[in-house]
Amino acid sequence: MQTVSRYLLSQLVIAYVSGYHGRNSNVYDRRITLHRGVSNPLTFTFKNEDQKAQDITSKTYEFNMIDSESKKAVLTKTLTILDDGSTVSTKGDASTTITEGDLLPLDAKFYNFAVREVNADGSREITYSDTGYAAAGTIELLDGAYPEFLSSTNVSTFTTGGPLAYVSGNIDARPGINNNKALHTIAVYTKNFSGTLRAQATMSASPSDADFFDITMQDAASATNTFSDSTTVSNFNFTGVYHSVRFAWGNDTDNTGVIDKILYRQ
Repeated sequence: MQTVSRYLLSQLVIAYVSGYHGRNSNVYDRRITLHRGVSNPLTFTFKNEDQKAQDITSKTYEFNMIDSESKKAVLTKTLTILDDGSTVSTKGDASTTITEGDLLPLDAKFYNFAVREVNADGSREITYSDTGYAAAGTIELLDGAYPEFLSSTNVSTFTTGGPLAYVSGNIDARPGINNNKALHTIAVYTKNFSGTLRAQATMSASPSDADFFDITMQDAASATNTFSDSTTVSNFNFTGVYHSVRFAWGNDTDNTGVIDKILYRQ
């Protein structure tokens, strides 16, 4: 049996909030490492040049993550002051969490960060990342350690033919990464649509129309899903491992509405 250790840690960063007179020089500024696919907790401790934690009970601090190339802030967070249990004051620590959603639009690369004190009048004061008056620290954003969010497949092109009047192209159902309980979800966007919708699947790598079979959605009585003058978003789920899926729809007599698009996730 393999035994693997994992460490439940919050990354700690020291910020200096008063002048420097050459004592207790800090010669190593540790880089912050953030990972995609998870939340990343950070804790900041505020000290003076004598390495003593400072009273920050009534303070407000702002964390900024800055693109090192464009020099623009890509993420701003207000730090939460942590209660150290003291009845006199709260000494030193404040925290924030960089969420999975915060990191979605950002590229995996190096960034700078800085922490500023926000005064009551809205002005900002500097805090230092080391005792040499450097204000900026370094963040490395990494991917690959955890699964990442993948955008839904946008199905908006339908051609005539197939089991109903209109049919989508074949969509990769990614059988190699799914197990027997693979969940598939669709969001159906309609405009004044009355008619039917079918989801179909195949296990063939090069399917013909005859290779597709109907899928019965969860909680549905049959494979045919009906709509009546629908202009909304309807959600359906189904499970199974398939090579490809496709979607077909057709109008009721005299109806001219449409299924505008289908968003598909697996």
